[in-house]
Amino acid sequence: ERLTILCCASMDGEKRKLLVIGKSKNPRCFKGVKNLPVDYTANSNAWMIKEIFTEWLIKWDNELHHDVLLLVDNCTAHVVTVKFKHINLVFLPSNTTSIHFIKKLIYFIN
Repeated sequence: ERLTILCCASMDGEKRKLLVIGKSKNPRCFKGVKNLPVDYTANSNAWMIKEIFTEWLIKWDNELHHDVLLLVDNCTAHVVTVKFKHINLVFLPSNTTSIHFIKKLIYFIN
């Protein structure tokens, strides 16, 4: 089984609800579960795709009451054509999503 998890946090420690992407739209393990502590969606590979990322951004943009700057890597799923009211996407340069960079980023987010 494979899962993809999208994590998003601000510099002041505010954390968005995790987005979990699985393969099954209705996993058996969710049977009888009414509420999840995460947002869940699915596609056949459990990958982040442009449609899922765009939907997540639109939902977040509609909830926001202030402007945010979102740093994202250059994955093709992150390239969106929608204009947002409150979200400004900034793409990291190629090859900057190394483990060393991510460790530093996580350290500063925490």
